[in-house]
Amino acid sequence: MPESRRDFVKATAGLGLAASAAAAEPVPRRKFGNTGLEVSIVGLGGGRVGTHRDEAEALRTIRHCYDSGINYFDTAAAGAYGLGQRRYGIALGGVPRDQLIYGTKTRHRTYSHSELDLNQSLAGLKTDYIDLYQVHNVMHMHDIDFVFGPRGVMEMIEKARRDGKVRYVGFTGHMDPRILLKMLNAYDWDTVLMPLSVTDGANQDLSFERTTLPPAVEKGLGIMAMKTTGVGVLHEQGISSLEENLDYVWSLPISTAILGCTSPEQVDRDIRAARAHTKLSEPQMSALRARWAKSDFAQLESWKVDQSATMASSGRRYVGD
Repeated sequence: MPESRRDFVKATAGLGLAASAAAAEPVPRRKFGNTGLEVSIVGLGGGRVGTHRDEAEALRTIRHCYDSGINYFDTAAAGAYGLGQRRYGIALGGVPRDQLIYGTKTRHRTYSHSELDLNQSLAGLKTDYIDLYQVHNVMHMHDIDFVFGPRGVMEMIEKARRDGKVRYVGFTGHMDPRILLKMLNAYDWDTVLMPLSVTDGANQDLSFERTTLPPAVEKGLGIMAMKTTGVGVLHEQGISSLEENLDYVWSLPISTAILGCTSPEQVDRDIRAARAHTKLSEPQMSALRARWAKSDFAQLESWKVDQSATMASSGRRYVGD
């Protein structure tokens, strides 16, 4: 495993990586809520570069994102994301820190376990601070109880923020938009990451676009979209193209869409779509939603789970580590 910028250069020699790969036309950027930051409307997801079996190709993909104008890099401490953030640290070594926006996450709800995640992220990314630290994958009401409970993750995050290890704070979730709505109103967040796509917009039962997005916009949060392409399967259905699906999401009031890429060619495809994007009109968006109205949402959005039967708070509290 290459552990330095010199090792990275050796690992990617002959693969065509060069600063000249950066295109003249910049990737569009948007305000990141009220943070004062600006993010590229394409953000790189850390999961796929973490699971990539070819390390040199993963490193080349990451660096190609930066050289092509992407400045937001999403990751987490757990599983493949943990390797992904370590690969970020290698591939982006030597890049001026203020040119990168790192967003990472913890899935843990306790002070001690989430602190371990934070320290792992700092070490893997080879940085002294995280731009955006997120409470990851809020799924149930009792998650919220634990997040804000004694010796919970928020206690750790607030201390890390005071210590200069974390700049901004957000949360993520993909199961039930009503759970995220509860979370949204529980704290003065900077950002939220949620599933937003043409199928989410067409889904009449569980829609983040209708339920969670409007109040997030009203609060001035930096809004990130995930699962915008249905983990890469929506355009394979033959209902709307990849470019149409991305145009739909970028026409929503979001800051960036997190996209998984495993090769520089995939990066180029997404960046071409970003540069060509023109905001869709509401009639155009309605027409796209109508195409998907009779879809099997349970299959296409398998990550969503209706939590209506357990919406009342469990009242459970975590006491100590």
